[in-house]
Amino acid sequence: MWTDEQLLEKGWTQEQIEQWKSEQTSQVDTVESVVESQFEPVQEKVGSSLTGSSSFLNDKTQIVVIVLMLVVAPLSLYSSLFAEGPEGPQGDSGQAGVNGTAGSSFHLIASGEELPLCDATLQDQIFFVADVSGFQVCQSNVWSTVDLTGDQGEPGGDGMNGLDGSDGSDGADGADGTNGSDGADGADGSDGQTSLIVSSVAAIANCPSGGTRIDTGIDDDRDGFLAPSEIDSTLFVCNGQDGSDGTNGADGADGSDGADGADGADGSSTTTMMVASLEPAPTYLACNGSGQLLKQGLDDGSGGGIAQNGILESGEIITISLICTAFDVAQVDDINVGTGHSMPSDFATINSTMYFTATSGGSGGIWSMDVNETISSVYSGTAMSMRAVGDVLMFLGSDPTNGLEPWIYYPSNGTASLISDVLPGTSGSFAGEFTLLGTTVFFGARDTAGVFDLWAYDLANGSIWNEVANVQPTSLIVVGSDLYFSAGPNNANVELWKHDSATKTTFMVKDINSGILSSNPSHLTAMGTTIYFSANDGNGAGTELHAYEITNNSTWLVADIRPSFASSMPSNLVVMDTRVYFQATSGTHFEMWAFESSNHSFWEVTNLQSTSGTGAPHELTVGGYTVYFAADDGTTGEELWAHNSVNGTTWQVIDLKPIGGNIGEMHHHNGNLYFAGEDNWDGIELWRLLFSREVTYV
Repeated sequence: MWTDEQLLEKGWTQEQIEQWKSEQTSQVDTVESVVESQFEPVQEKVGSSLTGSSSFLNDKTQIVVIVLMLVVAPLSLYSSLFAEGPEGPQGDSGQAGVNGTAGSSFHLIASGEELPLCDATLQDQIFFVADVSGFQVCQSNVWSTVDLTGDQGEPGGDGMNGLDGSDGSDGADGADGTNGSDGADGADGSDGQTSLIVSSVAAIANCPSGGTRIDTGIDDDRDGFLAPSEIDSTLFVCNGQDGSDGTNGADGADGSDGADGADGADGSSTTTMMVASLEPAPTYLACNGSGQLLKQGLDDGSGGGIAQNGILESGEIITISLICTAFDVAQVDDINVGTGHSMPSDFATINSTMYFTATSGGSGGIWSMDVNETISSVYSGTAMSMRAVGDVLMFLGSDPTNGLEPWIYYPSNGTASLISDVLPGTSGSFAGEFTLLGTTVFFGARDTAGVFDLWAYDLANGSIWNEVANVQPTSLIVVGSDLYFSAGPNNANVELWKHDSATKTTFMVKDINSGILSSNPSHLTAMGTTIYFSANDGNGAGTELHAYEITNNSTWLVADIRPSFASSMPSNLVVMDTRVYFQATSGTHFEMWAFESSNHSFWEVTNLQSTSGTGAPHELTVGGYTVYFAADDGTTGEELWAHNSVNGTTWQVIDLKPIGGNIGEMHHHNGNLYFAGEDNWDGIELWRLLFSREVTYV
């Protein structure tokens, strides 16, 4: 008989095997019934020969066993028992049964590539595909995916937090990463504060063999000189002692004296030499942006430094001093006594004396202030648009006969006189913007009722002449050995002009807005060989900040603060080192802006007019690393403000008049700031912002 495994290998299904087994069992039962009927007489015979009602022949089960034993008996015995029976005729062949229908089954395969051809033999057969964890069913000769996903159940409730698992063991160290690419260069830092180092010959008492005295300190008054009161530390670098003279050679016959020995080598720096450094103080030390840190120590190589290299390194520092600049605001003088205004303006410095125009008792004039802050009236009469030109003052003066004309004041003898009646009669030429180039003073004035001309006056011989007629010169400035200004014939096509001192010629040097339209350059100010100014180049940017380089005659747009055709209208331009500060608007408010020439960046410095609506920063004046200006923040009225360029801090210096306020022109003189200001009692008078040093150890 075939085993199940053999039948499966031949392609039988398990259902077919079970059906076949049931058929074989029914055949065996039929054989048993036939054998039992054939052997019944034998049973009776055998049973009659045995005794006892309980013999095994009475048990039908025992009879079946005997039948089975007879079936498996030797063939000889089988033949002897049945040899005498006749062989029956062969029966007709039975009809073949109909094929049963194939039942569905479930199959497991590793991947979809093992799916057999879907045909009628595999109808409704289901295969599980392991690599995609899904079911495929063969129907209508096409494989289809069986979706066993049921409807989504209701979200389960939050489970309870499990206990924290124990920490896993540390993983193995990863391989070293490759070096990253270099980062981009950082922006240039702001310029540091100024310190001075001055060397001089050392006194014999300090260096017997000679040497150098080195004084270091802070240039408090920012005049470029280290005064005795500004010296913070003194170092001595002494020469080594001279080598001793060589001994005279022994006298030979008529021998000469031996030569002197060579001088000893100069002494070097020692580990007891004091070195120092000066740097801006951090803002958290609250010095209003004016603080400095003075660090001192021995050049001994402490803390991993290099000994005797003349540089103060971090490990060598012994003391650090915080130097804060304190501000003291005080009125210098009530020139127009009472509540009236003296309106000081047109400040100018000649040597150590400050001059300015002011009004007292209803009449104007020129005033002076000496080093002791003693105020004196040096000229009574009309004085406007005054400027220092060399060691004299030129201004717009007046007398009953000539009207407003150019005048000159000589501080050396205290006298003033009319230079020329440029426009004859009493109408006045309205001369102004006196600018000195060599010994010649250039200025604008009119000699008729029309537009202004460029005039020149020679201080050496007193001659005066009309340099260029009808060009409306403004914003006169000297750069190098030449004069630059804004001008245009009959006030049309106003562009950048130049007077060349070498050729004695005056001409348009750059047509910034090419064609007949004007660029209208104004507020010219110089930084080295570059002139910055406000102009419209006609390229659609409006009036913005521009620059002109005198070495190559080039012009370019520096900052388009208000993009598109709208104008930011730069004005009040002042220069501090590599930076230009000015007033401009980005479209809503006028504020103070800055342009840094070293990296061509620009930004808004203040945001005061957004709250005041008026009183934009103006009267910009540079003193050291600070820009002083007048502004209204909407709370205290127009007052004195300051911005420090080192750390970008901006603050109100003082609120002179708590309600309202007026701040006029400013002037940096002898290290201090002088300005026109108003308090609640004396009107607009002369005030002073005095600086003092406070040193503390940190």
